[in-house]
Amino acid sequence: MVKTKFNKTFFGTELPIIQAPMAGVQDSALTIAVSNAGGLGSLPCAMLRPDALRAELKSIKSQTSKPFNLNFFCHTAPEPDLEREAKWRKILQPYFKEYGLKKSDIPTGSGRIPFNQESADLLAEYNPPVISFHFGLPADSLLAQIKNLGAYVLASATNLEEAKWLEANGTDAIIA
Repeated sequence: MVKTKFNKTFFGTELPIIQAPMAGVQDSALTIAVSNAGGLGSLPCAMLRPDALRAELKSIKSQTSKPFNLNFFCHTAPEPDLEREAKWRKILQPYFKEYGLKKSDIPTGSGRIPFNQESADLLAEYNPPVISFHFGLPADSLLAQIKNLGAYVLASATNLEEAKWLEANGTDAIIA
């Protein structure tokens, strides 16, 4: 375990490295590799439905005993705009055909799921050591549930005001 110049451990990792969670381009394989190499591997969870999240967590837990991070979004999901959706799907239809894709292969909406009660309940089964959030923090009740797991909580801030709010509302570290 590496100690920083402030004489504190770094989330139980061997190295002071956090792998960025990259939604849409990685799965648990990268998370596991980084954690096993001594850094803090991170799994992007914003695009994972509960069954997919469970499968990724099983994979992580079966392939590493090292610390890892789960990253979620805390945003308000946009209202569906069916007219706009139909327009871009029509424009891309030639490419769907060229690559053998069906409309049903591409989910509607943004594909990003805000952190919710179902996710929090699922995390209780796996007791992740680090949980991070982008776009704010979950509701107080969900944050309390996460903190009760004993996980470190990280959250991103884009300005000083957000950083102060995150600190006042229970984060252990701020991503700036």
